Amino acid sequence: MALEYMHVSAFTRIPGGGNSAGVICLPEWPTDEVLSGLARSIDLPVTAVIVETERGVELRWLSRAGSFVKSMCGHGTLAASLAMSLSKPDLRKFIFLTPGGPVEVERTEDDLFRLSLPRWDSTRCAHRWPELEEALGWVPTELLDAGRDVLAVFASEVDVRALHPDMVKLRQLGHRGFIATAPGNSFDCVSRFFCPTFGLGVDEDLATGSAHCAIAPFWAQRLGKSTLHALQASEAEAELVCEVGDTSVTVSAPAVLQSYERVSLQENAKR
Repeated sequence: MALEYMHVSAFTRIPGGGNSAGVICLPEWPTDEVLSGLARSIDLPVTAVIVETERGVELRWLSRAGSFVKSMCGHGTLAASLAMSLSKPDLRKFIFLTPGGPVEVERTEDDLFRLSLPRWDSTRCAHRWPELEEALGWVPTELLDAGRDVLAVFASEVDVRALHPDMVKLRQLGHRGFIATAPGNSFDCVSRFFCPTFGLGVDEDLATGSAHCAIAPFWAQRLGKSTLHALQASEAEAELVCEVGDTSVTVSAPAVLQSYERVSLQENAKR
């Protein structure tokens, strides 16, 4: 059985820019083994799978390695939002039921997608982490625990851009994401996201909506403002507008269709 799926560029209006994700819409959920095989075959950092059920529109994400993402995936959700808008052009608001909780989505008049993601507050680490400092190659001014991710705060945007982490050493620190962030020169904040153990097939994620679940609340409190213009200073240079609420972080960003592809469900079911 050949399936059509969308190859989407998230956090950009330029096909081939931003962060890539595959999106598949299915009539019902296949087995986890089939889904894992599809994700490995599609071979993009994230594959988003949408199934409309009696409960609502269910969304799951898988990494390039075929493992399930259970916390939150901003760029996979953004890609799925574009797929929904293309299949249902009159639909302006909808809710995805995800493993990380419901995500409300609104498509704006200028074709941005506003994703209501969960808010992740950070707590300051009581002690230094020399192994992380060695892996990053630079000593942060602050170190915070944001749950899934570790937040390393640096003095300037220049420091964040200059980082060349030792990914082998980062892998040895456990299955966590490592956020490097600082005040921005032209933005409220800048960041980079290192995730060598996440199975995305890349050591540094180019555009990470979920990382801003932690980044935005930290800088909102530090800067005394609830709306932030953030830059993920990766090779892709992703820009995000983040609105911080009591329990949520609303991320606004564009996405664009790069191409339609075809993948064999039967072939991957055998893997």
